[in-house]
Parts: sequence; C-alpha cells; structure tokens
Amino acid sequence: MCGIAGIVSLEGVNPGDLYKMSAVLQHRGPDDEGFLLLNAQQKPQYYKGDDTIAQLANLPHIQDTTSPLRPSPHGEGLAERWQLGLLHRRLSIIDLSPAGHQPMSYRDEKYQLVFNGEIYNYKELRETLRLHGFVFKTDSDSEVILAAYAYWGDACVQQFVGMWAFALYDADKKSLFISRDRFGIKPLYYALHNNIFAFASEIKALLALDFIEPEADMTAVYEYVSFGATANPSANLFKQVQCLAPAHNMRINLTDLNIRIEKYYDLEQQVSNYTLPTSAKTISTFHTLLNDSIQLHLRSDVPVGSALSGGLDSSTLVAMAAARMNGKTFKTFTASYQERNIDESHYAKLVTNAIPNAEAHYTYPTISDYWKDIEKLIWHQDLPINSTSMFAQWQVMKLAKQQDIKVLLDGQGADEILGGYYNFAGIYLIELLKRGKLPSFFFEKKQLKTNFTTGIHTAIGRAGYYFMPTFLQRSIRSNKRLGMGFINDAHQSELNHIKVPERGGRSYKEQSFLSMAFGLQDLLRYEDRNSMAFSIESRVPFLDHRLVEFSIALQNDWKIRNGWTKYVLRKTAEPLLDKEVVWRKDKMGFLTPQKVWKESSKKELTDFINNTNIPAFLNKEYINKLCASELNDSSHLSEFWKIVSFLKWAEVFNVRFN
Repeated sequence: MCGIAGIVSLEGVNPGDLYKMSAVLQHRGPDDEGFLLLNAQQKPQYYKGDDTIAQLANLPHIQDTTSPLRPSPHGEGLAERWQLGLLHRRLSIIDLSPAGHQPMSYRDEKYQLVFNGEIYNYKELRETLRLHGFVFKTDSDSEVILAAYAYWGDACVQQFVGMWAFALYDADKKSLFISRDRFGIKPLYYALHNNIFAFASEIKALLALDFIEPEADMTAVYEYVSFGATANPSANLFKQVQCLAPAHNMRINLTDLNIRIEKYYDLEQQVSNYTLPTSAKTISTFHTLLNDSIQLHLRSDVPVGSALSGGLDSSTLVAMAAARMNGKTFKTFTASYQERNIDESHYAKLVTNAIPNAEAHYTYPTISDYWKDIEKLIWHQDLPINSTSMFAQWQVMKLAKQQDIKVLLDGQGADEILGGYYNFAGIYLIELLKRGKLPSFFFEKKQLKTNFTTGIHTAIGRAGYYFMPTFLQRSIRSNKRLGMGFINDAHQSELNHIKVPERGGRSYKEQSFLSMAFGLQDLLRYEDRNSMAFSIESRVPFLDHRLVEFSIALQNDWKIRNGWTKYVLRKTAEPLLDKEVVWRKDKMGFLTPQKVWKESSKKELTDFINNTNIPAFLNKEYINKLCASELNDSSHLSEFWKIVSFLKWAEVFNVRFN
C-alpha cells in the first residue's frame, strides 16, 4: 500500500510541486520516497526525498531541482522542459528490500511505474510470464505489473486479482497509462488545468498545487447535503477534482495531453454470463472461493491482523484466516462500548476465545476522543463522513498501529454481494409477490420478522420507495428525512435542478449492483483513508472479483432463506464459529452511540455551529434547532452528524462555496 502522484505538463513540470504533494502523502508511505522526472528525450532522472531509503542516498534531492526547465548540460541556459514527474511513497509490505523502490523502471527504462495496492496473484502471474521469457530482478508484485503490461498491454489488468491504482509510463507510446481496480478499493483522483494534468491518491495532494483551488462543486454539494450521496457515485465535492471510476483505464498523451478513458470490466455483464454450479455444490463453491481469496489476501512479508466487529462477515474472515497462520499469533481489533445496545464485544470474544492463536485487542471510542481527533479525521478523509460510526473504524486502525500491525483484513463487501442490508429483505419479498409466490411471501415475511428485523414492513417500504416516480420520492424524502431542510429557503429552488441518486434497485441483483456502485464506494473511502492515516494496508477479501461474481449471480434463496440473510455465508461459517455468532439476528458493524454522544456534547456542538462559518446556502437556524432537539430516529441522528462533519470539512479545507 502506498501513495502515488504525478504531473504531466506542456509548460514544464515544477519539481517543487512534486515535493509538496509527496509531503501531503507521507502517511501513505513513510518507509521510502522516490521521484522521477522525464524530458522530451525520454531520459528519466531519479531523485530522492526526505524519507528515501539510505541505500539511495547518492541520488540528488528533488528540492535541488527547482526549475520547471532542465539545466542544459552544455551551459547555454535552459534546455528541455520536464514533461512528466512521478512520485511514490512506499509502505513496505511485499519484498521489503531496496529492490522494491519506486518509481520502478523496466526494460532499460522503457517503462516506469508508480503503484498503490496489491496484486495478490503476482506469484502465479510471475511464473506464467517466466514461461514467456520474462526475467525478474525482484520479488515484488510491482515488477509483475510491468512485465504483464509488456506482454499483454492495456489488457494486463484483466489478469490481476487484487486492488490497485497505478500509473505506468510507456516510452514507445509517449503516454501515461493509469488504471484503477474493478471495484474502486484503491483511490485515484485527477485534475486538468490549462496545460497541466495532475493525479494523486488523495484529493488533498492535488489541493497542495497552486493551480487547484478548494472550490466546491455546488451541484454535488446540494446532492450530498440533501440525499447523503451524489448522483454520480464517482463524483466528489471539489469542482476541479475528478475521480477515475472503478474498472477504468486512462491514457494521457504526453505531447498534447489528449486523454482517453475506457471501461475494462463490466460486473453486470460478468454476472449475466455466469454459469452457476449445481445447487448441491453451492456451499462448497462459495467456501472454496472465499478460502482462496483469504489465502491470497494473507500474502505479506509483514504481520497480518484483522478488524473484528463481532458480526458474521468479519468473524468468518478471522476464523478462516487464523487457521492458515500455522499457529502464529493472529491479532484482532474490536471497538467496544458501555452502551449494551450497540456493543458487539460479547460476540467478538466468542470468536477469539475459540481460536487458540487469536490475540484480541479492544478500543473504547468516546465522544471526547471524537472531538480531539475530528479535524485529523476529516483531513485524512478528504470529504465529509456520513455518521460518527467511521470514527469507530478510525480508533480500530489507531489501535492496530499501536500493536505494530501493517496489514489488516476487513469484511467490507459481504453485505453488498449477498444482500445484508434492510433494502434487500424488502426487495426479496417484493420479488416473491411479483412472481405470484404468495405462500412463500407470507412464510418468508414471518421468518424475516423473527430472524432479521421486527420492522420488516419498514424494509418493504424502503424497497418500494424506489418503485415510485421521482417526484414522489422527493416528496417522501422531504417529509421523512432531514437533508432537504438543511438548505435555506433562498436556495431551495436549487434542489429542483439536482438529480436523486439512484441508489435503490427494483430487483435483488440490481440492488447489489447499485450497492456496489454507491454505498460501497463511501465505505471503501473510509476504509482506505482511516487505515492509511496510520500507515496500515487494509485488505477486503470479500471483494475478490471471482467471489463477487459468483455471489451476485446466486439465486436469491441462497441469500435469504427461512428468514436468514446471507444464508450461504452462514452455512459456510457454521462449522467454524459459535452458533450464537453464526445465527445472530441483529446487525450492527462498528457503530457509535450517536444519540448519547449528541446529548452529552451539546455545548461543544452548539459552540462549533455558532463559531464556524456556515455557508450561505445552509439553514443555520435549522441546524441549531436540531442540535437542541432530542433526535431518536437513527437516520436523523446520522444526518445531523453528517452536517456537522460537512461544516468541519468546509473549515478544514477552507472550501469556497460560490
């Protein structure tokens, strides 16, 4: 896991800009730092930074190359401009030797790579490529990317099992090839300003450049404040910054900045063409796919641990991963609370107590910790957070850092691919009705009420909401949720021009696709930024694309059966975990006591709201009224904390709203 950034400029790259971006990304890669500058003759020059490993101390420092123009070796002034600048911040996980330093060159400097992520099947790919005559100098997955590109070209990404965002310079094509993994596990942002193209792992690194302003994209802002999401799942709230969408490649021509973006993977198409095994082999196939994914995700030259909420997803990962550690200690990290209604530590203890090599660690997030860290949290996140629950994950990552863990497994993705959220239960029942299966409808409705939620009618209503016309959705949301009320009367007309994010599907599969495209993207951003804030690589085995395709393609009755959600996962976990964990009826995750925190910190909240600069389009009176009110609805509490984080985000990044 690392931080990457780069600049392509027709006017000449300023090395000082690369140095500034690298400083911002230091937390993503404190183990090593490297720079590359390239002129029109395609002769790369390598530089060190403040954190470059001692073995490369002889390299010139990037700060000693301050001019956008390269000094002429013949003394007649300034020669060629630097066309391309690349930087890499390294978190050493695989091949800890100096050979893993980046930017990494290949084939006599014909190719240059900066890479963030992991290619988990790199060993298998390396053997395949060796059969085709490729020779390797390192044990890193980075070199495998370079060789794979040399052999397969742009299609190399189709061979990868993993998470990635990388930029690869191709001297023959005089272009930069950039790619992001299938599901957007690793981030990649970019900006194009006049004759300059810049990219980075995090938005704040782009904001470090003088020509990129912290100006808000007001359309995205209105969508986010009103609906909690943007209509385009790859949008962010900064006007000049764009996000490369998951499963997309980008190629930038260095001579004219021509940009071509292409989608290389279509999940819906893969699922529609998927051939499922016989029903008798469903559980064994799921187990094999999950087991193989976990085996690959444990590849590391540093210790691996796991986040453990006590829920089904993370508990299954811990049980399966710990069994593959050959008796070595496997550390787990759990957030715990005094509030019993949200505390899952009992379930986490049931898991770790049954695993001989598990070593459990607990953190106890408090509201005082939240206020102490909120500015750092928002700075690392780049964008607002949708509730305080992301702070629980922040504290878990902090604890893992204190225990010297550099790689952490997490259970993100299982709810999206198997349907663990409330909407899925509702759409499942609606589909039974649409197919005329009334006996099954009434049976499953009763069982879901017993085994999943007493509010099954609410789940049906949530699913049915997305069958309604857009105008009716707006009306219902305006009455039921707080979001639109945050916009003051003078700006309410702006809401007529924004789109309602299409987050809910009209079939089980469509709901999965939309969950992958929308909600999961938020969760993966929280995961990436919270882990990297503490220089930890977070891995998500449920998002191995082979497991994702199989799981979404499965018939619905393998996902919900007899009122049990994620049925195939429960059956897989049944031999591994205490039945109290496997057959849990409640669903939590890393939550926080938002109601208690709100009531106990009214003074801090009131002082913050009244002392911060509230943007003109927001209704300050309404926000203060909510602050003083007792909110009981969980959605309303999350919306309130969301607007608090939005205001803190505007403050931290000095955002301009026009």
